[in-house]
Amino acid sequence: MERNETSTDRAQLAIAADPDKAAPAAASLAQFDQQSASRMLRILIVFAWALAGATLASALLGLGSPLSNALASLWFVALSFFLLMWPRMNIFWHRCVALAILALLILRWSLSWFVAPPADAMIGILLGLLVIPILVTVTTLLWAHYSLAIGVTTGTILGVIAVIGSRREALSDAYLNDWRLGLMVACTYSLFAWLLSIWAGERAELRRTTERVERLHEAANTDTLTGIANRRVAERRLQVFAAGHRRYAIMMIDIDHFKLINDHHGHDMGDRILQRVAEVLSSRMRPQDTVARWGGEEFLVIAESVTRDESAIIAESLRSLVERGTQEVLSTTISVGVVHSNVGRGTEQMLKRADEALYAAKNSGRNCVITL
Repeated sequence: MERNETSTDRAQLAIAADPDKAAPAAASLAQFDQQSASRMLRILIVFAWALAGATLASALLGLGSPLSNALASLWFVALSFFLLMWPRMNIFWHRCVALAILALLILRWSLSWFVAPPADAMIGILLGLLVIPILVTVTTLLWAHYSLAIGVTTGTILGVIAVIGSRREALSDAYLNDWRLGLMVACTYSLFAWLLSIWAGERAELRRTTERVERLHEAANTDTLTGIANRRVAERRLQVFAAGHRRYAIMMIDIDHFKLINDHHGHDMGDRILQRVAEVLSSRMRPQDTVARWGGEEFLVIAESVTRDESAIIAESLRSLVERGTQEVLSTTISVGVVHSNVGRGTEQMLKRADEALYAAKNSGRNCVITL
């Protein structure tokens, strides 16, 4: 069966074609939470706008108290403004709108407990119990770094108001039979269930997409056999160093007599040697350094912020470690060519000089380090 290509599929194909796009794609996924919360907030605003409009319509028929009608008018005007300005708002203004609506709901909650007529009080209290938790969830998603503070502060304020306002004797259970309460409960819970299903679906898709992008990114930047960085990563690192005029050293490493290892011991042994050499090199270098498989039996090490003498010492320690560390598999040695950066020396010239140093090490009997 033919399947329609989705935007997610197209993004993955683009990443597969150009793995450099994987990291930006993964970073953009971090904004997905806020974008989803913004959409949910807009749905809540539309819902509240319709509810305020219905209250105003009932006011025209002579229903409702003056306070309820006044609050509905204020809500209707404010929410209409938010909806009209929404296309021009960025994520910062979405956050501000969420906080403003939350503050207005808390104000409505307070008026319900203390000054509203009993019927309006029960409606306001129920509205707060149903809508405020949803709005707090959306607001905390928009303000992720302050989610705990927003949740605790809102819950504390609502609790204090409820404890103090519960002493009011005018609130009567008779008003719980008001048809508006039943309609509000049904509409609000339906809205909540709908938003929850949308959110759950989007979160699941976000997780799947993130995992796929991470796998693509890892595959695009990792050598499959050895598990270390591949040539693409090393080239990008060199470009960064060259552009920033940083002090660094390049070590071009080649496994001595590797063809003989494959011919005499088989390609499986050759693969084990490559893996072991990669493991030894990685164990010696620092996190900020780069160890990459350059191709075939060649490796490239980029040591950051080292002097020429330090780079020679590091290269010699790598040679010694490999000689000792591969004995459990098959005694193996390496030749190393080292070149240190100079201002004005480009990446291509650095690599050419490192290759020349490696060639000199090979001609000097192998299992040695040559520094240019």
